[in-house]
Amino acid sequence: MISNIFIATSISIAFAILFNAPKRALLPIVFLAIIALLVRTYMLSYAQSIEFSTFMASLCIGIISIFFSSKQNIPILVYAISSSIVLVPTIYAYKALIGLLQISTNQIMDQVLIIQTLHYSLKTWFIFGAIAIGIILPTQFISKHRFKIL
Repeated sequence: MISNIFIATSISIAFAILFNAPKRALLPIVFLAIIALLVRTYMLSYAQSIEFSTFMASLCIGIISIFFSSKQNIPILVYAISSSIVLVPTIYAYKALIGLLQISTNQIMDQVLIIQTLHYSLKTWFIFGAIAIGIILPTQFISKHRFKIL
């Protein structure tokens, strides 16, 4: 678990630095990434689906980002997007792309391969949708921070 936290924090810091996040925002981004990883891992350990677990983790990111945004006067998306990178479904996307490549290059009409590729593709898109909706929902319901301009 410690290695997962270390990898998650390094990925979120690298992504924040890549997109020129302010230095004072790096610590909250790390905090949000750790919270998101812990929430998703906790919910997965209690037999929740990965889509729902990711949705709840991104919902936590969205709610806590509003707090940090109001305290430091930095846009909400700086916190939300950089810390939600740890929730991206890389394994499912990889398996979906490998399946698509096998179907297109070999031109084999294997039903099992097609169904597995479709399964991984849909799972990837549902997780991406859960991340997007989980981040957007809190910002839409709290009108005080809805149209914040620096």
